[in-house]
Amino acid sequence: MTRLFIILLVALVLGAALALFLADDPGYVQVVFHGWSLESTLGAVLLLLIVLLVLVIGGIWLLRLFNPLKLFSPKLWQRLSARRNAVQASNEGLRLLLLGHWQNAYKLLVENAERVENPMVNYLAAALAAHERGDRLGRNFCLERAEKRTEGDNYGIRSLRAWCEARDGELENAMAQLLALKRLVPDSPFILRQIKDCCLRLGDWEGLDEVLPLLEKHQVVPAAELAELRNSVARHHLLRAGTEGIEPLRLAWQDMSKAQKQDQDLATLYLQQLVKNEADVDAQALLSRQLKQHWDNALVASLGYLPSENPQQLLLILEEQLKSRPNNPVLLLTLGRVCLRNQLWEKAREYFEHALRMSDSGQLTAEISGELARLALHQGEGALALEHYQCAMQLLPHALPDLPLPARGR
Repeated sequence: MTRLFIILLVALVLGAALALFLADDPGYVQVVFHGWSLESTLGAVLLLLIVLLVLVIGGIWLLRLFNPLKLFSPKLWQRLSARRNAVQASNEGLRLLLLGHWQNAYKLLVENAERVENPMVNYLAAALAAHERGDRLGRNFCLERAEKRTEGDNYGIRSLRAWCEARDGELENAMAQLLALKRLVPDSPFILRQIKDCCLRLGDWEGLDEVLPLLEKHQVVPAAELAELRNSVARHHLLRAGTEGIEPLRLAWQDMSKAQKQDQDLATLYLQQLVKNEADVDAQALLSRQLKQHWDNALVASLGYLPSENPQQLLLILEEQLKSRPNNPVLLLTLGRVCLRNQLWEKAREYFEHALRMSDSGQLTAEISGELARLALHQGEGALALEHYQCAMQLLPHALPDLPLPARGR
């Protein structure tokens, strides 16, 4: 009432002052609009404006008093303002998240999560921020809150939890969750890719073998990567079968695709396992078939590095190939190395010298000269070893720099 009395008193004073001001000269106002003309005194116009203002203020006061549509509640406007501020703060939190300011982003996102329309987005983003700064408790808290805010299934949130755990090194927990999710959503590329990554990190080749068909069906990885994954699984199968005996080894090789059987690394590994299991007939047949279809110097050269437990059989296999290619320098070099494994020193030297005469490649010549130098040095022929070493050094891709050296004999 006091406020109303003051307002009325001020209005009366202003009205009286205005009346006195307009007593001598009431003024004149004319308004013309589209052919219509309105003429009046200035006092009448001001009075009309005051009446309109009073009516507007009175109408607003009545609406606030009765409030039929609940539009004029101060709490409503406060809530709307708070939500607008929360949205702005959440957007700032997302911006900070993308810039890597994990702590500030986490704080803004969590504090304003319950004041935005979709809190789940805030909690998921905050979980990522907590994960990046190593806060597992904060990460799990945000993920749990996001799950409670989810309408329907929560597979996506569970897959995000598994991704975070895998990145933190909790591979077993992540793998258990991912396998459970795979049964529920077997066509999820994100889940399948995570299973693939966990299998590789855990060395779970059987699990990787099971998921390969789904990776191919849903085109989760490129074709080249898929082929490499298949070859990795095949290597594991060959190594495991090689410890079980010749029959499991044969079955493992037969189960491989045609492309895998033509792969140089897999063929070499299979050959190695055959020699290890003393399956010289199978090894000879494999090598003959592989080299008959496509002679591969790299395959033959790799046999020289083969730590065979039965080098005698490998020597026989390679000497059989020598009948059709008596002047192949790569084959001769490999034969020399296999002779060294058999401790056939003179025979190895003969093969090396023959290979040196047949070589037409600087890099291959340097390699053969290195083998001859090493053999001659251990046979007590220092001068010959030095000669071969010098030959090998001269064939290096980049010559040694010209540097000062001590005088001979000092």
